[in-house]
Amino acid sequence: MNSIKVKASAHPTMGIVLLGGLSDPALRLPYHNSAGICYSLADRESVAETTLTITDKKMENTLNGETLDAKDTRSPFKLIDLYKEQINRKYSGHIYFNSVNRNIISGSSDAGAAALGKCISWLLPDVDKNDLELNMRKVSESAGRSFYGGLTVTEGIEKPLTRQILDESKFENYRILSVVFPHKRKPSDDIHFNQPKSEYYKKRIMNADQNVITLKELARKNQIKDIFELAMRDTDDYHYLNSLVDVKIVTEEMKVLMEEIHEIRKKIWLTYIVTGGNSVFLVTEEKNVERVRNVALEHSREIYLLKVAGGARVIQTGDSNLKTE
Repeated sequence: MNSIKVKASAHPTMGIVLLGGLSDPALRLPYHNSAGICYSLADRESVAETTLTITDKKMENTLNGETLDAKDTRSPFKLIDLYKEQINRKYSGHIYFNSVNRNIISGSSDAGAAALGKCISWLLPDVDKNDLELNMRKVSESAGRSFYGGLTVTEGIEKPLTRQILDESKFENYRILSVVFPHKRKPSDDIHFNQPKSEYYKKRIMNADQNVITLKELARKNQIKDIFELAMRDTDDYHYLNSLVDVKIVTEEMKVLMEEIHEIRKKIWLTYIVTGGNSVFLVTEEKNVERVRNVALEHSREIYLLKVAGGARVIQTGDSNLKTE
């Protein structure tokens, strides 16, 4: 038979209302609502590019050029296998997965899962998108953010679903500086498994759910600055909880920068977000980027300029390049 392949790309994500705690670790189901954005480097694409190939030929499954263990607990085959029978009704052959991350600082799991989901939805155009998102969560719990792009909210506990509430164009006058610190990133499951142990966690659930309600109203009014002000307050609440369960994400070096931001905010508009990694994300208006960069350079030499980005898209089928989908 002739081989058929589809390639899709998706941008990585960062939280706005941060997710912590999983009610079902296998299905990656949450205890509370959350929100996030897709991002890309400002001057070049940050994407996971994923290709599904269906062929009788012998191939390897790879991630960033390395052979992939299909039995890994977060393997993309957890998603592929759910649709394998449907795909093989239309296309006979073995299904091979190849994915590469380009210019991604953090959030690559979301991007990879979303790009894979986009490939599946192209192969199976009648697939239920809500069911697809729930299945994508088995690979990465916030994949819906990357699938839809822009600013999204994810609501629901037993059947959490994501929808876009602002597209990326609404953020064109704003930039995000990722200030990277040299310590090792902790696994996200350290947060998910430990946060629920705290007595404060019930309060955190209420805070996160209320923040999503507020966020939707701010988005309706296009109040972009207030959206990022909310994100900063949510960051503080989230990492206060982490400190109670001895999951140290914010190091002393990161804390010094965050405290300095509060002083600078008296002069210019500037906020921060810290998710689960080793970056402090500084959000400001485009006109103030160089001023903020100079401050950041006093704390780290590894700084990336980011922008809010759109959702997953098919970029190639067979030998045909597609503009968008």
